[in-house]
Amino acid sequence: MHLQAPKYLQWSPQLTPQYTSQYDTLITSGCSFTASTQQTDCAASWPGYVKDRLGLDLCIDMSFPGVGNRYIKDSIIYSIDNLDSNSKPLVIVMWSGIDRTEELTDQNLNLEPMAKIDQHYYKRVLNDSSAKELAIDNLVYIHDLSAYLNNKSIDHVFTTFINMTTQRLIPVRDTTPQFYKNISLTDQIQFDNLPFIVTGEECLYEWSFLNNYVSEDDFHPPVEANLKWTDTVLLKELQLKKYIDEI
Repeated sequence: MHLQAPKYLQWSPQLTPQYTSQYDTLITSGCSFTASTQQTDCAASWPGYVKDRLGLDLCIDMSFPGVGNRYIKDSIIYSIDNLDSNSKPLVIVMWSGIDRTEELTDQNLNLEPMAKIDQHYYKRVLNDSSAKELAIDNLVYIHDLSAYLNNKSIDHVFTTFINMTTQRLIPVRDTTPQFYKNISLTDQIQFDNLPFIVTGEECLYEWSFLNNYVSEDDFHPPVEANLKWTDTVLLKELQLKKYIDEI
C-alpha cells in the first residue's frame, strides 16, 4: 500500500547539512520518481535528501506514485493552504507525465491505489487528446500553480521526472508526450518564464541513465542515484539561483 500524502518527514538531519537558507519547511510533490520510498524515518528519496542537506526539521511530501499534474498542482495548493502562516516554505515540484489524465471521485470503488486530497480521490482515466492538447492542458496546471505561489510570495522551483523540453536522445520506457514541439511559440515563451531549474538530460531519469545507475525495473532510479542527483544537480542549481547558500 502506497503512503498517502501528506507525508511528514520530520527526523533530525541524518546527512551532514551543506547549505543554509531562509526556509524552515520544504514542500514537495510528484509521481513515483518523488514518492520513491515507503521510508519516513530517514532520507531515502530526493525530498528527504534535500531536507537533510538544508538542515530543515520538516519536509511535507505530497507525492504519490502514478499521479498526473492535476493532482500535483492541487496537492501543493492544499499543503500551502493548510500550512502555518508563520512558516517560510520552499516548494520543489517534479512534474509528471502529461498524458496522465485524472478525474476526482469521492469513493475508491475499485480499491486500487489512488492519490487522495482531503475527501477526494484522483482517478486515472483514459483520454483521446492529442499531444498538443495534453501539452496545453498541463501547461495551464503548471502556470496556475506558479501564479498561485507567486501571489503568496512563496519561492518555488520546478523540474520534470523525465526530459520533456528537448529532443530525446535516450531510450525511455515512458512514452508520455513532451512539451517539446507540442506547444506554440507563444506558449513556449510562457513556459520559459516558469521556474524550471533542471531540464533536459539533467532530469532525474536521464541523469541516472547517463551516469550508469541501474534499477531493478530499468526505469526508476535507485536510492544511490537519488542522493547523487540531489547533491550534484538539484542542490547546485538551487545554489546558482541564489535560493540557498553553501556552508
